[in-house]
Amino acid sequence: MAFSDRELSAADLTNAQQSWIQCSSRKSCNNLPPGAVTGYEWKDYCPKAFRLIQELDNIDNDDYMMLVCSDETIRKVTSISRPGNMFLFSNDTRFAIKTLRKSEVKILLEMLPAYYSHIKRFRNTVLNKLYGVHVVKPAGCTKTYFVVVANIFKSDLLMHRCYDLKGSLQGRKPEKMQYRDKTLHKEPDLDFLFYLEPMVRQRLLKQIQHDCAFLEAAGIMDYSLMLGLHVKGSPKGCVDSRCSSNGMRGFDVELHQSDLASHRSSLSLYRDSINKCSTGASFPNYEASEMSFGEQWLESNSQTSKFGEELSARSVRILRNGSGNALPCQNFTVIGCYDVLLCFGIVDFFQNYSVIKKIEHAYKSLQFDRKMIAAVNPKIYSSRFQGFISDIFKADESLN
Repeated sequence: MAFSDRELSAADLTNAQQSWIQCSSRKSCNNLPPGAVTGYEWKDYCPKAFRLIQELDNIDNDDYMMLVCSDETIRKVTSISRPGNMFLFSNDTRFAIKTLRKSEVKILLEMLPAYYSHIKRFRNTVLNKLYGVHVVKPAGCTKTYFVVVANIFKSDLLMHRCYDLKGSLQGRKPEKMQYRDKTLHKEPDLDFLFYLEPMVRQRLLKQIQHDCAFLEAAGIMDYSLMLGLHVKGSPKGCVDSRCSSNGMRGFDVELHQSDLASHRSSLSLYRDSINKCSTGASFPNYEASEMSFGEQWLESNSQTSKFGEELSARSVRILRNGSGNALPCQNFTVIGCYDVLLCFGIVDFFQNYSVIKKIEHAYKSLQFDRKMIAAVNPKIYSSRFQGFISDIFKADESLN
């Protein structure tokens, strides 16, 4: 029986699995990679449980530990002053590393058995994969808690624009974070709608419904959709002077022709010839391809690929004709159309509806729409989040 065929037992989740490794000298740290920092304490939470999750994605545990125990990783993790304020990456960029508060670690470990069962049942889950939770304490320093997750943007493609989306910004500071060399934009900067083949969209929304149901049952709220887009070529007909011939003026996309040429033939799932889009508040009609993208994708990838891995879409850049700080927007003008590849996943699901969040909800309800502020109970948050996803991922009816 494969290791990943096991179910989690109580022993896999007990404190007995949370042993400290004290590294005061090189002689006492024989299992660490060359160049690792010495003079610190290291703690693995539930290693057997996370090894099961790693096996689901064919990750070798020894390789994993060599990466996360590297001298560079430990130094960077322990230098972060505010937990959750920055992403770090393993040297091979497979993993993203994020510091956590102790309270967030507790929430994560409490939902770990249900999380493992969920991702094992739904292999196309949009939830970000969690590969390990650790604590490191260098000599003379405080403890730093961190989680190692899958890098959503791990791809041969350049992500031209990245977003961190919750579906509402009311009562929140629109601070932008850095993800590698990219800025994570928020809802007010989202001026795109994404059109998918109807069957793919239906399957995607159904999977997100399952994922949000799991988070709701676990009492989790305040999670985000991390989304990156790669533009496969120049706009399919621009109707606004702000769109330049090489892509998008005023939009921080740099189209590298060599990059596009090397990927276009293998990644393009649509027909080479697409009618140009025209001005209007609705997506224009396109000539349908001979083989439905949905059937093609589902046939070859339903068991092996995840929805958030280089999903092909038609993207429409819009100019919103109204006040509203975030989508959905019913009144807009099309600026340009693009073929894109999307990478996305649900991240940061470590916050429950705690007493502090309830107080925040009561306070901010006096200033904003109580249903639209970020701090709401898990049921409302789940429903609103799904509605937001449904609004930005549209059905491309021309592919029916």
